[in-house]
Amino acid sequence: MSRSHVPMNIVSTRFCRMLERALLAVVMLYPLAESVPSMAQQVAIPLQLQGSQSTITLHADSQQKEGDIYRALGHVEITYRGMKLTADEASYNATSGEVVARGNVLFTDPQSHIAADEVHYNVRTQKGWFSNGTGFLHAKVRQRPRVLKTENPFYFRAARIDRLSEDTYTFEHGSATTCDCADKGWSISVRKGRVVVDDKLVTHGALFRLLRMPLFYSPFTVNSIARQPRQTGFLLPHIGTSSQKGFIVGEGFFWAINPSADLLVGIENFSKRGVAQRGQFRARPSQDSELTVNYFGVNDKAEPVDIRAPGESVRVVGKADNLGYGFRGVVDVDYISSLAFRLTYTDNFSEAVTSEVRQTGFASKNFDAYSLGFSATRYQNFLSTAQVPGNSVIIRQTPSVEFSGVDKQLGHTPFYFSFESSADGVGRTEPGLEIPRLAERLDFHPMLLIRPKEFWHFRLIPTFGMRATHYGTSLAPGNAPLTRLFGEVGVDLRPPSLEKVFSGTFKGRRFKHVIEPDIHYQLVRARDPETIMDTVLYDETDLFVQDNEIEYSLTNSIFMRKDVPGDSTDRPQARELISWTIAQKYYFDPSFGGALVPGQKYVFDPTVSLTGFAFAQGRHLSPIVSALRVAPFSNYDTEIRVDLSPNGGGVLNAGITSHLRHGIWGLAFTDFFINRSSVFNAPTTPPTPASETPSFHFLRTLATYGDVNRKGLSGSFGVDYNLAQQIAQQVLGQVSYNFGCFALDLEYLRIDLGPLRRENQFRVAVSLANVGTFGNLKPRKTLY
Repeated sequence: MSRSHVPMNIVSTRFCRMLERALLAVVMLYPLAESVPSMAQQVAIPLQLQGSQSTITLHADSQQKEGDIYRALGHVEITYRGMKLTADEASYNATSGEVVARGNVLFTDPQSHIAADEVHYNVRTQKGWFSNGTGFLHAKVRQRPRVLKTENPFYFRAARIDRLSEDTYTFEHGSATTCDCADKGWSISVRKGRVVVDDKLVTHGALFRLLRMPLFYSPFTVNSIARQPRQTGFLLPHIGTSSQKGFIVGEGFFWAINPSADLLVGIENFSKRGVAQRGQFRARPSQDSELTVNYFGVNDKAEPVDIRAPGESVRVVGKADNLGYGFRGVVDVDYISSLAFRLTYTDNFSEAVTSEVRQTGFASKNFDAYSLGFSATRYQNFLSTAQVPGNSVIIRQTPSVEFSGVDKQLGHTPFYFSFESSADGVGRTEPGLEIPRLAERLDFHPMLLIRPKEFWHFRLIPTFGMRATHYGTSLAPGNAPLTRLFGEVGVDLRPPSLEKVFSGTFKGRRFKHVIEPDIHYQLVRARDPETIMDTVLYDETDLFVQDNEIEYSLTNSIFMRKDVPGDSTDRPQARELISWTIAQKYYFDPSFGGALVPGQKYVFDPTVSLTGFAFAQGRHLSPIVSALRVAPFSNYDTEIRVDLSPNGGGVLNAGITSHLRHGIWGLAFTDFFINRSSVFNAPTTPPTPASETPSFHFLRTLATYGDVNRKGLSGSFGVDYNLAQQIAQQVLGQVSYNFGCFALDLEYLRIDLGPLRRENQFRVAVSLANVGTFGNLKPRKTLY
């Protein structure tokens, strides 16, 4: 490496730690003290300089002593433990403790290689300075998530380095890079700097260069180089552009409050929208507890007025594994002021099209076979993007106390007892619903299960239970209190499975075919069935209706494993090659005790427990649910799910998901289809033509190439396409080229979600190996 000027990285925490190690390594020269070897001979050093655990050796062409000064000339070589120092000449002052080495000074150890013109070091005060130091470090690199990594050494240069104390250094005119050639990569230079080991780096006149071009200058910076990097100060500003938000410029301030808490606040100006505020608070009060709070808000001033979406969002995630007395606590809060705000400003497509938000906090304790929990929850589902009061369904459970027990054997009998019980304050708010804001709900649900011995390989498991629920309000006239009582009987019949192991092999693989049938019968009866429809729906506890059904399913599976000799102790794990499950329900009472009314939509537990898609109720037979899973290779798998009409109506809904990886190529494919006629919960009067009912067909594809952590080109391209409306709701493409010591990342994002969100975004980032990312593209945020 030539001695031409190379810029220095002063914003790199990684560099600071490496520079620290280099400077500390030089300090190891202090034991040179009074070692004076004769010509080309190795001699013992004075006893007062010998360590009890190490020995210093010195070779030189000649040596002499002048008073208290010892001199070594010509091919001076000094070794100490794993360190080696060579120079043209070296001297030691026994009175002051000063060591001076000049001419082609080279210091090496297992992690560093440092050359300097001159070194002055005092073994007594442990202070010194180094002139024109240059070299590289082979420091151990700790892999950080989404940070580019290289095994290249860390090259550095400093015109002068002063060691003020064991932990404090200053340097002048320094530079650093991880590129073999700084002119073909990146480098950072500083005019003056100060390093406090394991604390911070203060620099003056910092300049970042890429491909020899100066890109960023800062007159003064403070960067943390602590083992857990946290330092109060302003962040680097960022800029960007968006067709919807306009030109974007932002800045932030980070406050390290104390070792276990910090705060990040920032603002962004959207030229077409206004000012946005961001904030993040993080705390870790103890080793088993943590809390993170994120805030984002925008005072939207877009034109025209009808596309404005001012608002705010709050995300809180926290946990405490030891609250005392064996309790564990969790808080998970997701709040948005309006669906229009989320749709307009979130960068996540899946989140943008989600209308639900939840806020949950609970504390629970498990002991023996029991669980005790206290919780408070709020669920909100926005009905549309209209920014008007009452435009959502809100369900509250505040507070809630739950006590439950899992199946526990009663003595040595085949009987197992379990139960669920809860006491809640519940409330539901939605347009057109007039009930008290908060009411009580008490629920008790005991179950008795019998596990008799197998009979001819048949296993019959009956269950008996009852459910008693008291509501402080109802949909009855006057919102009178309601008490509901159900009795239920279930029978699970497991016939013996049929198995066949094929004697032959195919390409060194053995195969096994398994057929598993399953039959489940359920009967639910209510004491007062006429009050069922007066129940206010808060959660799955309230979905029970009278039911008389049988569900039957058949699963075919083919397993494969590598063939091994019979006397081998190696038994490789078999994996599932193909699995096909077919299931259906027969409703002996398709009206569910009269609860189903033609022309009205309902959600009942007997229907949602089979398939997540709505289907026409009021008939004896449910759709036929088919789920096929195929995984012939370790790098390929496909799952196909289809709900078929039992009356010859064809496909009601279907979905297919596939993943393929071949070398550096990857492909993921998802397709969902919902037929027009499947949206009715019951036959309508008069019947609605199928052509006038909505359908849904959604396609998602993602193709990837390469690996961002390897040198060369990589990229990905994804499309979310609504075939029913013929709209590409999201198009996302990313391209990255990894040069080894740095990478260029480009991203194009297009989102089309209606009048509120038709946006094109371009993002660019430069990722520096072992350092971090600069730009408006999140660090190494990729689709692959």
